[in-house]
Amino acid sequence: MDLKLSRAEQNFRDEIAGFVDRAFPVSVRENPSVADEAGWHEAVAGQGWTAVEWPAEYGGPGWKPMEIYLWYSVTLNANCPSADYWALHVVGPLLQHFGDPENRSLHLQNIIDRVQFWGNAVFLDGSSSVSQTSTGNNFLLHGDTPCIAASAKLDWVLLLASTGNSFSLFLLDLDMKGVNLVQTANSPDVFRLTLDQVQIPASCLLGKEGNGLKYLISLMTNSNPVSSVVHLQLALSNLKKIVKQQGLNSEMGSQLAALEIELSALEVTGLRSSLSGHTENTAIATIRGHSLARKISDSFGNALGYYALPDEQRDPGSNEPAISSTDLALKFWHTDFLPGCPTGFRKDLVAKTLLGL
Repeated sequence: MDLKLSRAEQNFRDEIAGFVDRAFPVSVRENPSVADEAGWHEAVAGQGWTAVEWPAEYGGPGWKPMEIYLWYSVTLNANCPSADYWALHVVGPLLQHFGDPENRSLHLQNIIDRVQFWGNAVFLDGSSSVSQTSTGNNFLLHGDTPCIAASAKLDWVLLLASTGNSFSLFLLDLDMKGVNLVQTANSPDVFRLTLDQVQIPASCLLGKEGNGLKYLISLMTNSNPVSSVVHLQLALSNLKKIVKQQGLNSEMGSQLAALEIELSALEVTGLRSSLSGHTENTAIATIRGHSLARKISDSFGNALGYYALPDEQRDPGSNEPAISSTDLALKFWHTDFLPGCPTGFRKDLVAKTLLGL
């Protein structure tokens, strides 16, 4: 979608581009080191731009939708390191809308300062062995469940647990007695979380008991589709490059065309309405974005074949080029709403959102 920027918006985009060139120069973008990425995050925090979608009252810059769009457009295309998705896009907004003042003061500033890492969420479905009982002011959790994370450096976990006939959200400190997080062998972003008779104080309950689903539905309904649209634009562009590289234009041409049409429709319903201040289509655009993200992700798998397997390794001495980590590390944290949750739960959440329940 072609955007006509005002002079002020052009100046703002130029300001972001200049900042990116200084904080994350072209010379390091193809293969940034850990120090390069840390320097980028430090520079962003120094500008007060860590949580670009947060309102000013909670430590964000208070940007308008167009400014948020320009930030993601410039930084994503410059391959800048991703921020802590769970903290900034899930935990932070949930705390702002449903958390008590004590939890907000405890976590929000720490997230902005990057001294507290969440990077994941855990979802427990009916097949898990986790049980919960209320004992006085505490909750008792026991069992194990998969955990999806963007980084191994974690301090807290957003935990959705079954509490009776409903679901509740908990803020779980990984330093609590009885909590153990182990990385799986096949994937760097999949963990196993074990809870051994963990006593969770009532202060770690997010909002009210039994309202976990309600809070997540509200988060989905009110989330701004601007950032997800930009991520999808870049993902589709990268997919087209992979298809061309693999010589699959004839085989996947119609598939790419269908994805482009769906993205164009999403831009019209989501991006334009958001940038113009009309948010009545936000929920529909967000859900369509999740669906499109899954389709693009599946198409990457089709294009890469067995190279898309998480444990694929290049054979020693082989003359076949290895697929670069940049091609494979295309995460959809910003587009696949709450990845890692059970399929049935996601479908139920989407249905409830669409039906307004």
